[in-house]
Amino acid sequence: MSFKINLLICFFILHLWAAAGHKIGIYEIKKGDFSVKVTNYGARIISVLLPDKNGKIGDVVLGYDTIGEYVNDTSSFGAIVGRVANRIGGARFTLNGTLYKLIANDGENTLHGGPKGFGHVVWKVSKYKKDGPHPRITLTYHSTDGEQGFPGDLLASVTYALEDPYKLSVVMKAKALNKATPVNLAQHAYWNLGGHNSGDVLSNDVQIFASHITPLDQHFIPTGKIAPVKNTPYDFLKPRKVGSQFKKLQNGYDINYPLDSTEKLKPTAIVHDKKSGRVMSLQTTAPAVQLYTANTLVKKGKGGFVYQPYSAICLETQGFPDAVNHPNFPSTILTMPSKINLLICVFILHLWAVISVTGQNVGVYEIKKGDFSVKVTNYGARIISVFLPDKHGEIGDVVLGYDTIEEYKNDTTSFGALLGRVANRIGGAQFTMNGTLYKLVANDGANTLHGGIKGFSRVVWNVSKYQQDGPYPHITLTYHSADGEEGFPGDLLVSVTYALKNPYKLSVVMKATTLNKATPVNLAQHSYWNLGGHNSGDILSNVVQIFASHITPVDQSLIPTGEISPVKNTPYDFLKPREVGSQIKELQSGYDINYVVDSTEKMKPVAIVYDEKSGRVMDVQASAPGVQFYTANSLNQKGKGGYVYQPHAALCFETQGFPDAVNHPNFPSTIVTPEKAYVHKMLYTFSIMKYWNSY
Repeated sequence: MSFKINLLICFFILHLWAAAGHKIGIYEIKKGDFSVKVTNYGARIISVLLPDKNGKIGDVVLGYDTIGEYVNDTSSFGAIVGRVANRIGGARFTLNGTLYKLIANDGENTLHGGPKGFGHVVWKVSKYKKDGPHPRITLTYHSTDGEQGFPGDLLASVTYALEDPYKLSVVMKAKALNKATPVNLAQHAYWNLGGHNSGDVLSNDVQIFASHITPLDQHFIPTGKIAPVKNTPYDFLKPRKVGSQFKKLQNGYDINYPLDSTEKLKPTAIVHDKKSGRVMSLQTTAPAVQLYTANTLVKKGKGGFVYQPYSAICLETQGFPDAVNHPNFPSTILTMPSKINLLICVFILHLWAVISVTGQNVGVYEIKKGDFSVKVTNYGARIISVFLPDKHGEIGDVVLGYDTIEEYKNDTTSFGALLGRVANRIGGAQFTMNGTLYKLVANDGANTLHGGIKGFSRVVWNVSKYQQDGPYPHITLTYHSADGEEGFPGDLLVSVTYALKNPYKLSVVMKATTLNKATPVNLAQHSYWNLGGHNSGDILSNVVQIFASHITPVDQSLIPTGEISPVKNTPYDFLKPREVGSQIKELQSGYDINYVVDSTEKMKPVAIVYDEKSGRVMDVQASAPGVQFYTANSLNQKGKGGYVYQPHAALCFETQGFPDAVNHPNFPSTIVTPEKAYVHKMLYTFSIMKYWNSY
């Protein structure tokens, strides 16, 4: 008997290794301190490693230590489940007049494709790139006609890919090769943002963008109804703790939510673990998501830790369960030969930067390349110093600022700050979008300036990447702006990367992704530049060229009128290089105006500044359509080393979208939707010149 059992085990193992002509293995994709491990047994995610708010790396998905344990798994840890995820009532359905009887593995029902669904087969690794700019792995599986009772040959694939910042995209595809067949693929990771071994998730805050559920019978099969969540324990339209209404449930959540949004890539859910600071937001192209809280889990997992009930959250984006038996549900039938089933879900993992400085580590970070260095603080994602040599080789700091972080906390000038959610002014502190009036926080008379009272310059950003020197010195800072913050709609994930390149180049890349609602976004970098040195006096003798033949005129409140006017024969004409102060007497106090950049190139020339005394030159390029030219007109501030900065002590070149664009339909739109991310790139190039030939 023992010999027969051993022979069966050997046969089973050989069968697994031979399946699809591919061995079972573990594959890592990695981007900085963010890494994901996958096995081709069940196309499973087996680990997701990323830092918490203290920089400590942790694994945030439940699982096992060995492949053998995954072979015997009954929990679908990390698996791609299919051919049809979730339950099919009575393990049967009728399609085109034919009754198909499936294999029951959940009482009388079929769960996750049957006892040998896609989570228990060996997938083929067809593409694999471990690291670099686009780490990814693609796995494919050919499911044959009649497998687990389903009709037709089906070719399935899943691609796991890492993107900045801390994004894991999952793209599932399926193609019916010869017969129509139901398809409903889902990714079944068990998430615990505190760490896989950190205990239950009942204190996690969860938001689900769905106002209905599909109720179940006693066998967990949908009744066919679609019921509202209002005034029920299933209402997560506003964030609340997972366990806050558990007493009203039988034992936890295991229910399908039809998503409210009709957008292609739609906001799905947000999970926040306050102890670790980690946040996960989810977007998907699927019509629904299953919320499951591991209600009956008792399983020995990684490192021997025993997972208990409620030790994870599953958010399985999917078609509706048992849709094959409910004609009123969105169809999950995949016809052949041309139609391809495509399901995308994007997990965005990041850290929640608390608005208050309390409890957050505010620091100063230097990036350095030879005699060129930049210092940044995560308070407001600010540039606080830029050191580079002049024509005599003397190193000097060419941006205005303060000596201490405390002074930046009390700053009213936005020295070196990353401005947003919307830089510059919004007239009347309000705008209308999609028929809804949004009232903002006014902080500039009746208007909103630079995102409001706190904006992005008075919050603490998370340092997600930092390389002080070497071939690519850089720092990436991230911030999660919550829905309703300063009056703006939607949760917004923002990042800025400051990087040094040869020779004397400072790159600034600003990105933003809205997690659930359309919202205006206009980020700008607000350094005050004085190429002669921060304490060298005014910049009126600086020679400036701006590659823009038009401006957007403003009213007495500095709000654009909506017109676009030529600069020709006005004091605003810097198409040819000239001194800043050459026509400043013709203005009320100085320059504070948005220029419409002429070039239509993706990365366009914006401006050049030349300080003859130091010999320093700064060339500015950007991807934005406009640039605000500001000459620090009313500045009177004690700065670094006790030096008092006076009016016209600096130049600001704030590349940006047009000011108040939300209230001017003729201006380029600054509205960002969940389908399309915001990207704004800048490049400062510094050099030395004894004279400017064109001047």
